[in-house]
Amino acid sequence: MPISVVVLTFNSARTIDRCLDSLAAQRVAPAEIVVVDDDSADGTLAAVAAFSARSGLPVRLLRNGSHNISRGRNLGLSAAQNRLVAFLDSDAWAAPDWIGELEKAFAAGEGVGVVGGGVDTAHASRFAEAVAVNDATVRQLATSGELLVGGCNMAVDLAAVGGERFDERWVHAEDIEFVDRIESRARWVVAPAARVWHESRAAPRGYLRQMYRYGMWRVRYAARTGKVRAVDYVPTAVMLAAVVLGVVVSPWLLLLVPGMSLAETGFVIAYRRPPVRLWPLMLIGWLVKNTGWGLGVLVALTQQATARSQVPPRLTPTAS
Repeated sequence: MPISVVVLTFNSARTIDRCLDSLAAQRVAPAEIVVVDDDSADGTLAAVAAFSARSGLPVRLLRNGSHNISRGRNLGLSAAQNRLVAFLDSDAWAAPDWIGELEKAFAAGEGVGVVGGGVDTAHASRFAEAVAVNDATVRQLATSGELLVGGCNMAVDLAAVGGERFDERWVHAEDIEFVDRIESRARWVVAPAARVWHESRAAPRGYLRQMYRYGMWRVRYAARTGKVRAVDYVPTAVMLAAVVLGVVVSPWLLLLVPGMSLAETGFVIAYRRPPVRLWPLMLIGWLVKNTGWGLGVLVALTQQATARSQVPPRLTPTAS
């Protein structure tokens, strides 16, 4: 069954060529490529036009303009001319058999509405390489359920999901919210062989913002679905404990947060044995992640307690 591929873009000039070229190199060609652009101001649109001219593949360009990833996904779903629609991020690129493996996953079982593929982390800097080691360990040891399906590599059977669309109130974690919601009418599966490479954040500042947003939306996802993972709240608990104990008992206890990050770094070093040159950056990565995630969870919990609402409010998203 043919697959339409939707690529969401925003100022993606640095990565869009590799993304689109990976689609042109597929052993099973995409039936069409739908690029949904969010008012890019760099060379993204010129790159898409050049690819369309040289590739011979059907390429359509749509405008989003809302800076809302869920709306962008919905625009792609609505425009797709095929029942099966795959999403590939503009800062990701697919293995040559990606589409073929997605097709196999849909054909392998009845009632499959969503297929998630495997994701390998790529890196544009040494810091990103260190973060990739940390994140790969977390995915391997702690990721389960809907978290196994990520928007950078997922495909939807429009008929099987019965017309469901992404909730545009969710500007982050929209993928896991969607997968959770369709479970009442369709199954989701993971096809590890349908692999893509996805870039990590290249610098601590961007990684901090990303983790802050992820922490916030994990709380909202838990409030929306009732699915709570205790591990998501550990950084916040340690941060609060460090502040309270540091004031009441000893200032040395303020070191609990860096101590936790040091312990996590030591575990990953023992578990994965990465190059020594990455060890300091791995520690920085854990410090940034725990700080951003912990603050995001704390802010979201405060908002939830104040608003007493399980429906996430519409936020103005930060450009990724």
